[in-house]
Amino acid sequence: MDPRISAVVAWFSRIYLGGIPQLVRDETAFLSFVCMLAGTEALAGFHHPEGSGTQANGRRFRNFVSLYFPSEFRPLAANLWTFRNGMAHGFSPRQFALTHHNSQIHLRTTTDGAVVLNAEDFFAAFLFAAQRYFTELAATAELQAKFLTRLASSSGGGISVGFVDVLQLPAA
Repeated sequence: MDPRISAVVAWFSRIYLGGIPQLVRDETAFLSFVCMLAGTEALAGFHHPEGSGTQANGRRFRNFVSLYFPSEFRPLAANLWTFRNGMAHGFSPRQFALTHHNSQIHLRTTTDGAVVLNAEDFFAAFLFAAQRYFTELAATAELQAKFLTRLASSSGGGISVGFVDVLQLPAA
């Protein structure tokens, strides 16, 4: 596999898969959902880099959920895209009720008709999807080519955190 792909997968694993569980506590559980949705969208872009704009992003996201998340999430793919939009643009879970440390009510429906997402269970589904995708990516030249296309695109790119060299601009 191309070392650029391996590097992005390693950073994704470190940042998202390693970082999100640290957010699942009272003060930051809400933010863990934002990160899981952003991570899902990032993986969806690497999986299917073609197209741009909101409609293409939504198609990619829904397709990725349907292909890689556990089967109980497949019927929720469209609602999860709406959830992603609500969380990304207005910090609103829309038709979902969010909780943590409540596995016993995960995916149940509230009296108001909202579907309950428990942070730990949703993370387990996100982790399952990422691992499933990374396994398929390692074995499939076509997926690797798509990954590299997204990596090189202006709407994609790699992920990492570390030291950054800055060019000094001349004084005005």
